[in-house]
Amino acid sequence: MKRFSLFLVPLFLLFTFVFCGKKGPILPPIKKIPQKVEVFEIAQRGEKFILEWENPAAYTDGSSLSNIAEIEIWLAEQEREKVEKGSGGENKQISLEEFEEIARLAVTIKKERFSAYQTKRGDAPGKFRYFYELTGKDFTPKNLTFGLRVKDSKKRKSAFSGLLSIEPKIISLPPAGTKATVFKDRIEITWNPAEKNIDQSSPPHFKGYNIYKLNEAGLAYRLNSQLVKERKYSDKDILLGEVYRYFLRAVISDSPPLSESDNSEVIEVLAKDTFAPAVPSGLVSIATEDFISISWDANLEKDLAGYRVWRKMEGEDKYISLTPLPIQGNAFNDTSVEKNKRYYYAITAQDKSGNESPKSESVSLRP
Repeated sequence: MKRFSLFLVPLFLLFTFVFCGKKGPILPPIKKIPQKVEVFEIAQRGEKFILEWENPAAYTDGSSLSNIAEIEIWLAEQEREKVEKGSGGENKQISLEEFEEIARLAVTIKKERFSAYQTKRGDAPGKFRYFYELTGKDFTPKNLTFGLRVKDSKKRKSAFSGLLSIEPKIISLPPAGTKATVFKDRIEITWNPAEKNIDQSSPPHFKGYNIYKLNEAGLAYRLNSQLVKERKYSDKDILLGEVYRYFLRAVISDSPPLSESDNSEVIEVLAKDTFAPAVPSGLVSIATEDFISISWDANLEKDLAGYRVWRKMEGEDKYISLTPLPIQGNAFNDTSVEKNKRYYYAITAQDKSGNESPKSESVSLRP
């Protein structure tokens, strides 16, 4: 038995080595690089290009990316006549290979400077904005293409973002002479076109205007959905008594990439309520031995404070107020009357700002 056991041991070992799993080829480690910038936009405003983007939040393997150390902005310049045309005659997008060959590094933004380029609160927390200033030579016919990439703290760099191309345009200076007039239901803004373009040439180049309104946080948003062709615009989204701020831009291209002038002067408007309610109407009266009852149609103003009742006696020229403070209802009983005397009544409406309507047509009765 002992001899048989000694025979089984080497047999077991042989079986183990022959049939155990074999190792596969050694795989290279997954290369951990930042994802590329996906959200990237460009627009011309006056003498500068505005580049806006959102930094990636992960590596290509899906792990979190919280240590971006640098943002690089690359620029490729091509003379317009050398830009390849598409089948429809439009400028053909430069290829990534060609961009990498001819582009130059325009600017590097270090981590310690990120706060200077982050947009105001209210936008995405990782949203950045950079202003590329145009110079005189930039207005010669050319095509500018921008691309972005980021690096982490270990100098591992992302692929380039999608490339955005734009042609610098000679555009009007901002509109001038902006004024605002307050009406009961709107603020009407008027302005004059500029006399020159950003390169001091004339006449000014623009197709229309965009109107912007600043909210309480100072962030601007566009009011018009379509380009404004006239030199006036009415903002009906107002409340009397509130303060509003506006500015304008002349527009030469309203489709991406957007091309606008710089901002006009910001105008601040107090929508002061100086508008009286409508004159009350529909007065009727009933006389009894002891009082005269009058009623009228209710006014429809949202800021109505109430009504004042006015009375005079026959032979008198001046009305006196029976209600020093406005009353809420649209009816009133005058119990301070004497028999066989004729009384005349009129009503005024008053709003919460103290504006009062003219007197209504009068009614008269003799108790």
